[in-house]
Amino acid sequence: MQIMSFNDLKDIVKSGDVIALAALSVSNLPVNVLKHIVKAHDEFGNIDDLTFMLANDISDYRGDGYDLDSFVSRGMIKRLIMSIIIGSPKTIGAIKDNELEAYFVPQGLLATHYRNSSNKFPNMISKIGLHTSVDPRYTGGKVNNMTKEEIVSLLEINGEEFLQYAFPKVDIALLRGTYADSEGNIYMNHEAHLGEGYGVALAAHQNGGKVIVQVKEVVQHGSFKPTEVFIPGELVDYVFINDDPKYHRQTFQHYYNPAISGEYKVLDMPEPANKFSIRKVILRRAAQYLSEGNVVSIGFGINNELSNLLVEEKVDDLVQLNIDTGVFGGMIGSGQNFGLNYNLDAKMRHEMTWDFIYNGGLDIAYLSFAEVDQFGNVNVSKYGDRMNGCGGFIDISQTVKKIIFSGTMVVGSQSTCNDKALVIEQEGHSKKFVEHVHNMDFNASYAKELGQEIYYVTERAVFQLTDEGLKLIEIAAGLDLEKDILANIAFQPIIDDELKVIDQNIYQDNWGGLQQCIKGNGSNY
Repeated sequence: MQIMSFNDLKDIVKSGDVIALAALSVSNLPVNVLKHIVKAHDEFGNIDDLTFMLANDISDYRGDGYDLDSFVSRGMIKRLIMSIIIGSPKTIGAIKDNELEAYFVPQGLLATHYRNSSNKFPNMISKIGLHTSVDPRYTGGKVNNMTKEEIVSLLEINGEEFLQYAFPKVDIALLRGTYADSEGNIYMNHEAHLGEGYGVALAAHQNGGKVIVQVKEVVQHGSFKPTEVFIPGELVDYVFINDDPKYHRQTFQHYYNPAISGEYKVLDMPEPANKFSIRKVILRRAAQYLSEGNVVSIGFGINNELSNLLVEEKVDDLVQLNIDTGVFGGMIGSGQNFGLNYNLDAKMRHEMTWDFIYNGGLDIAYLSFAEVDQFGNVNVSKYGDRMNGCGGFIDISQTVKKIIFSGTMVVGSQSTCNDKALVIEQEGHSKKFVEHVHNMDFNASYAKELGQEIYYVTERAVFQLTDEGLKLIEIAAGLDLEKDILANIAFQPIIDDELKVIDQNIYQDNWGGLQQCIKGNGSNY
């Protein structure tokens, strides 16, 4: 391990390198390293044609740091392999305009493949991604017309179908820790989550590449327990000591908050309860599918407010929440605080979370939808002018036993609640229940083969995936079936012979009925 000056980066990172990062937003993002790579390019112009691999979205969001947009705006990136992109508008624009190659692949596969990236395990082989956009029978994960190379292929082993993912070898691992000791061991004491940095370091080291770690400080060897080492010094080539706190933020919101890194517990939820809204109504109905003892995966979007609802309803102790960054239990932040967990039960490496998920650790998943079609297929990654990517959606939706897809029925509609009934004040402008989804992130036919239990919850109606197709099973009080439901669906769903009214008690400011629902659904203990 060498302690280096940031100016030395110009001699380490080369044109054509494959660079892997292990970060989420600014958490674990080595922003000062990125800054000086960009500066080296601006001054010497010899760092181009880069491939970036990242399992999660990265962005400084504040405009005072360095992220994907800093590289893309300079034409430094040739190819992106990622699961999700939200916070990098210039990069998204470049992908749409065919200015760089891009792939969207399942987050869990990307995060876990690093540790097997050797000649002993030549490629990643998995059932994850079958019959979705990642499958080469669809797009093979290719996002635009410029992207030609196939990195996903179809295999048959003992009569069963699998996908083989051929990710490029890592030349440079750009990582971050809180401290390095004098032997090069890396510690993550102040970080919000651990990430997959250990696996990324393994992959770069095995390939003869370089492992670069940005830290706050170098401490004497022995300052921390051996069990606290996240990356052993034998894997670390260069350590760079950050000299500006704004380039080493724990989260978008905080330079450092010890409650987020799990160093102490908070007594009260550090966010207010969700205001009464249509989103809250949807969450209330969706939450009624929980059973006591459930291990619950919380997805990005509307469902990241579920934790707040559970705290408000005083049922957060009845289930265990999980998000796929590697944190278990506790209270999950919502909105811009999503991914920031308080009062954790456990904190694990990112790839270990996917081990947990792939091996049946989850009971139920709460996921969003952008489009649902007549067969029950779901698109979450490419719709309208949006190009988000799949994130961990595909991994989770192909491994969990029960899925609740949540969202409003019509884009742009305005609704209120009156006397425990739903009132559509202004109809929306775009249908989300379409004849055919524009991108296949969830394949309903495959879900039936897997024996999954699937529901689609909106403020107006609830649907269930059945062997016969998508079935309308509940409707909100106050609505007209033809005018408010069927007229806003691009197909004719199956209508349950015993069509029920959604629990009217959830359409009012104060509820308090979730505990009875969860305990009434049985127990997983």
